[in-house]
Amino acid sequence: MSRLVLFVCPHGAGKSRMAAAFFTRVAPPGWSATSAGLEPDPVVSPRAVRLLAGGEAEPLLDREPPRPIHAVGVADRLVAIDCAPDGVTDHWELRHRKFDAVMRDELRDRAEALAAEVHDG
Repeated sequence: MSRLVLFVCPHGAGKSRMAAAFFTRVAPPGWSATSAGLEPDPVVSPRAVRLLAGGEAEPLLDREPPRPIHAVGVADRLVAIDCAPDGVTDHWELRHRKFDAVMRDELRDRAEALAAEVHDG
């Protein structure tokens, strides 16, 4: 049985996309991740693409148009990043809000910690 982590951010185009890619890179067997937005942007953030360029998570970045939460369905974990949708199981307020390498690294560290938690849990 596959289990799903849904990462949600305000627009579903950047932070949630990167977190899903980082989680997927180290996901335990049977787990997968996707992303959504409260008010989805029409395209994936070019900043997210640029921040993952050349890294191990780059090929895992979902480049489909951002989608609303209801388009994803039921998730085992709902991780809200800098937003507060209904049904949240994990809420991440990023310490660093500027869209740069520091934010990318915080998202990577948190996504990897979540993967370790669900693996052990």
